[in-house]
Amino acid sequence: MLLCGLQNWLAKNAFGNYISELEQQFLQQKLTNLRFGTILQVGFTSWQFKQIFATESQYIIQHHSNTEYTTVIADVHALPWRDQSIDTLIWPHGLDELINAEDVLREVTRILVPGGSLLLTGLNSRGYWRFFYRRQSNLHNWQPRSAAQVASLMQKHHLFLTEGQFLGYGLPGCYGKNHQTIELMGNRWWPHLAAVYGLVLVKRDIPLTLIPDQAKSRLATNILGVKAVPLCAQDQ
Repeated sequence: MLLCGLQNWLAKNAFGNYISELEQQFLQQKLTNLRFGTILQVGFTSWQFKQIFATESQYIIQHHSNTEYTTVIADVHALPWRDQSIDTLIWPHGLDELINAEDVLREVTRILVPGGSLLLTGLNSRGYWRFFYRRQSNLHNWQPRSAAQVASLMQKHHLFLTEGQFLGYGLPGCYGKNHQTIELMGNRWWPHLAAVYGLVLVKRDIPLTLIPDQAKSRLATNILGVKAVPLCAQDQ
C-alpha cells in the first residue's frame, strides 16, 4: 500500500523523521485533553500514545496488516466498529493515500460519537517539501491536500475544525539548535509552506425533524393557551 511507503520514508529519511517527530508531539499535546473513552488509532502503529490515556480508557490500534502493536487487523474502507462507538480517532496521514476519501469519511463519521474528536495529520500540498522529495520512489503516488481543502472536505461529513497547526519548516541538521526558532518563524511568516498540517476536528451532527402540521397546532395551543386557527377559511 502507498501508506507503507510513506511510513517507511518518514522513518528512514532525515527530513521525514524530523516532521514525524513534530507530528507525534502535536498529537501527544492534543490528546492530553482527550484522555478518556474509547480511542482508536488507524495506522502508524509505531506511534504509541498509550501512556497518555487514563487506565479506564480503551486504546485500540487498527492496521491493515499484523504488526507488533496491531490490536485489530482491518481496512480503513470498512471500519469494523459499531455506529457511534469511538470517542477519539487518531488518524496520522489518513488522507494522503486516498484519491477519493468520501466513502472512508462516511465510515469515520459513522463510528464517532456525537462530539467525538478526530486528530488528523497529513502532508501539505502547498509545502516546500514537494520540490525536494516528491520525485523520490513511490512518493509521486501520494495524494496530499492543503489544510483548507481538508477542512472543507471534512465539513461535508459533519466534522468541523476546532484547532490546527502547521509543522515542518527546517531540518535540525541545517539549522542546528535554531530549528525550533525556524518553526516559530515559519508559523508566523509563511505558514502555508509547512511540510505537514495537524488538525483537531469534532463531529457535530444534530438531526433535525420537521414538525407536522398537527403537532404545530398542538404546540401553538399549549404555548399560547388559545385554540389554533386554521391557515385558510376553507380548511374549516
